[in-house]
Order: sequence, then structure tokens, then C-alpha cells
Amino acid sequence: FTQTNDYEAVVSTQSTGKLKAEELAEGKAAKQLSHQLRRIKAIKKEIRAESAAVEEVTKVRQAKKKANEVRPGKYGPGKLPVEQPDFLLPEEISSSLRKLVSPANPIQDRFANMQKRNMVEIRKQVVPHRKYALKYVEKWRRKLPEELKELTKMKTKKKKKVIKMSE
Repeated sequence: FTQTNDYEAVVSTQSTGKLKAEELAEGKAAKQLSHQLRRIKAIKKEIRAESAAVEEVTKVRQAKKKANEVRPGKYGPGKLPVEQPDFLLPEEISSSLRKLVSPANPIQDRFANMQKRNMVEIRKQVVPHRKYALKYVEKWRRKLPEELKELTKMKTKKKKKVIKMSE
């Protein structure tokens, strides 16, 4: 390889180096492609397995979602109290429907129904309480009549004394 110019020699070696690198890259790509072509069945199996796993997870998720939609009383931190259905014994049933008295309260039934339909939040009833105990102060009007007489006598004596001094 005889070159007259050093610059041309460098360029030619660089271009041949690039060509060799490209050929190697093409060779690698061709090898990978042929390897993948040989592995088509295995790749299909992997894809089927992944898609089956994803479908199973989505089915479970959808089933949970449906169960939660149907579940009564899921709204709020509390749980819906389980109530036993009211029924009357044969001796308690009257012959006429007009005489039949329902033991249920319609407002409470309506409220429980709204809780079941998730329209009202289910919570425990908050009991009102005070931070500090009440302080009781006795007023003079609440005292016994004898004590009142003594108080009024003391007041009148003071008034008389004041009058005498002013004269």
C-alpha cells in the first residue's frame, strides 16, 4: 500500500475502519434477526403467557369492582349494622291488615335505606361532650328564705346607717 500523501492514507484507513464497523454491525443485526427467527415459537409462548396473566389480573380487578358496586354501605368509615328482619309470630298476626301495627320507624328505615344505597355516610354517632366540667355557682335568689331575710336585713341596716351619717 503505497500512498504518496499521508493525509490520503489516514483518510483511507479511517474509511476502511468505518466500513469494517458497519459490516460488523450489519453482521450482528443479521445474526440477531436469524436468532429471533429461530425463536419465534418461544417468543409467541412468552407473549401468550404475559397476555394471559394480564387478562387474569384485569378479570380479578373487574370482579372486585363489581362486588364493591353491589356491596351495600361502602361509603364512609363505619360498617353497615346487620339487622335481623322483623317478623310476627302467628299469634301476633291480626285477622285484618288495618289492625296491623308496624313496629318500625319510617324515618329510621328511610335513613338506613339511604345508607345501604351509599347516599349517606355510615359513621358512629358522636356523643356530645364538654372539654371541662361545668362550674356551678349559687346565686343569692336561690338561697333559702331564712337566708334571704338575713341578707335583706343586712342591706336595710346599711342604708339606715348611711342615712344617719348624712343628716
